[in-house]
Amino acid sequence: MFIHSEIRIRGGWLAMVMLLTWPVSSIHAAIFTVGSPVGSGQCTHGTIQSAINAAEASPGADTIRLTRSLTYEPENNSIITSQELTMEGGYNTCTQVTSDSQKTVVSGAGGAAEPVFRITVNTGGFVRFRFLTLSGGDEDGSGKGGAIYFNGNGILEIRDSLITQNLAGYGGGIYAQGLGSDAELVIGANVVISNNTARYNGGGIVADQIEMSMLEPESILFFNEALGIGGSGGFGGGLYIFGGTRSSYAYIGSGTSGLGAIYGNTAVYGGGVSVNGYNDDMGTYSDSRLQLFTTVASNPAKISNNFASNAGGGIYLESSAGATNGTIFARAELWNASLEYNAAPEGAAVFAIGAETFLFSDTPSWFYLNASSAPAGAIPCSEGTDCGGLIGNVAEDINGQATSGSVVRGATSGSVYIGDTPFLGSELPLGGTLVQANEGANLIHVTNDDDCEVYLHNALISDNQTSQALIHIDCEGTFSVVDSTITNNTIGGSKLLTSNDSTVTLARSILWQPGLTSLTRIGGSQSITAMIASEVGSLGGGFEATFANPRFIDPAHGDYRLRAASPAVDFATAVSGDDRDVLGLPRDQDLPIKANVRGVRDVGAHERQSIQPLVLNADFDFSDLRLWTWFAGAWDGTQNVAGGSGSGSWKFAISDTQTPRFFVGQQCIHLPGPGRYTLNGRGKGGGNTVANRDYAKLAWELRHNGTEQCNAGTANVSGELGIGSGTSWGQASQPAIIDLTPLDWTPTSSITITLIAEDGGVSFPRNISAWFDGITLEVDGSDVIFADGFETFN
Repeated sequence: MFIHSEIRIRGGWLAMVMLLTWPVSSIHAAIFTVGSPVGSGQCTHGTIQSAINAAEASPGADTIRLTRSLTYEPENNSIITSQELTMEGGYNTCTQVTSDSQKTVVSGAGGAAEPVFRITVNTGGFVRFRFLTLSGGDEDGSGKGGAIYFNGNGILEIRDSLITQNLAGYGGGIYAQGLGSDAELVIGANVVISNNTARYNGGGIVADQIEMSMLEPESILFFNEALGIGGSGGFGGGLYIFGGTRSSYAYIGSGTSGLGAIYGNTAVYGGGVSVNGYNDDMGTYSDSRLQLFTTVASNPAKISNNFASNAGGGIYLESSAGATNGTIFARAELWNASLEYNAAPEGAAVFAIGAETFLFSDTPSWFYLNASSAPAGAIPCSEGTDCGGLIGNVAEDINGQATSGSVVRGATSGSVYIGDTPFLGSELPLGGTLVQANEGANLIHVTNDDDCEVYLHNALISDNQTSQALIHIDCEGTFSVVDSTITNNTIGGSKLLTSNDSTVTLARSILWQPGLTSLTRIGGSQSITAMIASEVGSLGGGFEATFANPRFIDPAHGDYRLRAASPAVDFATAVSGDDRDVLGLPRDQDLPIKANVRGVRDVGAHERQSIQPLVLNADFDFSDLRLWTWFAGAWDGTQNVAGGSGSGSWKFAISDTQTPRFFVGQQCIHLPGPGRYTLNGRGKGGGNTVANRDYAKLAWELRHNGTEQCNAGTANVSGELGIGSGTSWGQASQPAIIDLTPLDWTPTSSITITLIAEDGGVSFPRNISAWFDGITLEVDGSDVIFADGFETFN
């Protein structure tokens, strides 16, 4: 039983193909077997082509079983049909009733310079391949399809197969050419297309004016190459999507676990994927489009580790326009997906170029990342996680040397949209986008004599390295940064964002790059709303641009969420609707005791969900004891009373000492507002007798104005609290109460907590040991929903 459904999406067709396995006899009218020996009760045919001819002469749906009782080499076979045909391996002999799933090898090696299969499927026809290995195809010159050349207006489906080590001019593995609106290439589950070579374009697959899908699990385009011999072509190492008089669409899902769907391919342009078209100046208006989206929740979609020797390490986009008439739009739409560890001299992750025209405006190309409507069948990211991004892409040449290129490059109306962009009317992907650990001259560089658009919404942009300004926009279009955080990037020169002639909008975002000018603008205009920045003069200063340390939780370890007392918390006006932060958590959370500056919305990529926890790494979940100032002792994974599995405690131990008291560790906490704070913790010591008892204690100091340094100056109030003695875990029966009145509270009010190990025995010399865990600082009226684990960054 085969069910095929089509869903119209924004001008294209998305085919969602579902194969329900039923007994073969209920699907197929006739079964032909290929192998040895041929005869009654044995194999029906001794060659693949003879079985194909017999199936075509047999009305209805037929199956050809290729057994492993023959060696199929060299092969170049032809299928021309309007019927339904299944060709499958997985049989050792012709009398075997059910497939054993072992692939049958069909090779073109040593024969004519032809594809292993030439397939024409006419309207209404359907051809399926399964459990096959196709290799050794060597279509010569500029010919099409190394393993398979498929054309027509029907459907070719491939599953549970390997297509490897084939060669052609175009489409080293597969060339799929649509001759009508119903043509489809369906790559089903468990298909590996690897180590194929195109002399010109499409190392793995060429999708030429056809709808292609690779949505089922564990399929991949892997280590294919588009050479571009003689300076001709070289587009699409893994996949080349080509639009012409008809549109061409490729829908790619999660692919394989770990490697993703498109990995390790090389080309001149578009190491992973190239999206192109040709316009005949005859009035054609069509699309050439890639959609990449997650189809398996545990395996986010990605294009990774591809290389282009010229431009577009991950993706290359090039629109086409006739001199007077017709346009082919190139676009890539990624949804809950990533571009990771790709490289090229220019456009390490993405290169997007439009087309110039003489009589009209330039034709744009578009790159969308979590900015377009969700494709049918897409799996949204889970709450508490990001929705993919641009990670670890590097602008470098084939020798691994840094170039003057950028990570994302747009030219001639190439536009970039990262994050939910409300004007597109897109379905929100629940979370936001990470842009981290990329390297290039610029992170994003877009230039054009005409309009272009660059939108960065709900994005965390951190830990990138550029030799020039992080982002450079040179066009008469729009440059927008909204609900985003830009911080901890290593940037050459003195400029963070630069813009020439653009309309710049910066809203509800954090630009924290000390020592850099936030915005350098020539021409154009700027609109600044509710910004926190390390340099505000270039943003106009005043009420809309505030200089204040955003107080990230743990920037040293990549945690750019906000501490409870961050000035970015409850800073901006709420926005209607259920929009989410970069980790998919609800926006516009009004924290108790935290004063609203102008509303309940946090600025930047993250929205803090609760006041708690105020003490960070309070359960000592990290063995490096991060977020505390270390004085003595070490993490102990064998002792634990608070926190989850694998959490430990802080242990101090010393022998033969004359000193009765030791400072072990310290944390200073800015306070989010006035109130009654209560301090407590869990502790224990060594020994249970009067002679050898030890104590675990907490000392605290309240400063009304501890400055941004937190613990500067003399404490206004201080005290100590015993939290344990003896060898069993204890806790103070009454916490320390620390009152901070509204009149005394300032934005830099703080409490410093010090862990103290103290000898309580009478024996000499002293042997002191103490353990600490579960340190809590609560405040009346606070929300403690996330008191455990909030500080753990995944």
